[in-house]
Amino acid sequence: MSVYGKFFVWVILALTVVSCQTEISNTQQDPVLAKVYNKTLVLSDIEGIVSFESSSPKDSLHRLQSFVDRWVAEAILIHEAEKHVTQDIDVDKLVRDYRSSLILSNYEQELFEQELDLVITDKNVRDYFSSHQEQFRLSYDIVRYLYAQAAIDQIDKPVFEQWWQVAKESLSQESKQYLSTNTMAYHLNKEKWLALQDLRKNIPPTMGASLSDSTDVMLENNNYLYALKVFEIGHKGDTPPISFVREQIEKIILHSRKMKLLEDKKKTLYQQEIKGHNVEIFTN
Repeated sequence: MSVYGKFFVWVILALTVVSCQTEISNTQQDPVLAKVYNKTLVLSDIEGIVSFESSSPKDSLHRLQSFVDRWVAEAILIHEAEKHVTQDIDVDKLVRDYRSSLILSNYEQELFEQELDLVITDKNVRDYFSSHQEQFRLSYDIVRYLYAQAAIDQIDKPVFEQWWQVAKESLSQESKQYLSTNTMAYHLNKEKWLALQDLRKNIPPTMGASLSDSTDVMLENNNYLYALKVFEIGHKGDTPPISFVREQIEKIILHSRKMKLLEDKKKTLYQQEIKGHNVEIFTN
């Protein structure tokens, strides 16, 4: 039996009380469940952490034992870590700094939820892009295109060619439905920019060897029919289309708004507390 065996009888009784949702009185003795050097785990420490509702006494006892075992293992590790703390580390200061960081982070999150303007319009994006175009350069080739791949023995080729022609001209809902249903691979969003190298991975080498803005080809290869229409290619080093960097710009704008909101709040609070004579500065 483990070192916690002597507590089992009492714990079973305690669990019966807890399972009946009867709160343990602070005036009653609080049984010790485990000790590691100068650290002690008592029953009240696990209230709200370990749930015993809808559990049999055996399951409840197993759950308790598992929690105690984990607590002991962690307490032993902490004790070992404490022995290795160097003299030049101010643990209390680290704890204070960490606490302050958590409090500030929580306050900032509440401030953002209450006061941050989350609406980013097309004009916001366009204005930022036009003022900061030098910050945006393509690091790889990108492309807008339509693509479909079908097994030749699974389609009626003339029908496929007809719907493909419709898709290239208008990309109607009907053409999307046909191509998405009758092909094994497809890309049917001609407005979306994707990496050119990813397209080349999905088509035969002969098809991807000389891609350009005018590429419009249908090719049979190894029992498959490939159809590709390229609308535009953006090259590495070029200024990207605004749609390609829109999400990045929105994140930048939002971050800028957060920083401005924090700075404005700091200034407001500073002036408020100065006027309220709650601040004394002795270096002025």
